[in-house]
Amino acid sequence: MATTRTETSTAKKTAAKAAAAAQARPETPGEIIAERYRNAGYEALVGKNGENVSAAMSAGEAMLAGFAEVSQEMIDFANARLRHDMEIAEEISKARTPEEIFECQCSFAERAARQYAEETSKLFAMMARIQQSCWAPVQERTKEALHGLNGDSEKSED
Repeated sequence: MATTRTETSTAKKTAAKAAAAAQARPETPGEIIAERYRNAGYEALVGKNGENVSAAMSAGEAMLAGFAEVSQEMIDFANARLRHDMEIAEEISKARTPEEIFECQCSFAERAARQYAEETSKLFAMMARIQQSCWAPVQERTKEALHGLNGDSEKSED
């Protein structure tokens, strides 16, 4: 236990001495220039990072909004299908002959297949639109960054 305290206090004293020595020594012009460029490069990198994070956040927001839209559409479709299923069950219960039951079942199958096909098409179209809205902020930010790399800063402001 005593060894740990001694090592910790020794490490603190050594770090304090090194900091004091660094402050006492005058910086050379080369060190001053290097420090300025290091800070400028860091700030340029971090400044652009904020724009990148903003683009990613916008993409995420579009994705979440899209998920909510798809979820609501699927719930609405499931509710409509449940209502149709209950209607066909009622029609089958009122049928008087096997032929009427068969007609109800065929009608049910045709209607369900058509509705599922239409819903699938609708969901695919929604997903394609949502995908585009998710990629749009990232695509725009990438274009801006590429223009900046090429020195075309006026183009990115248009």
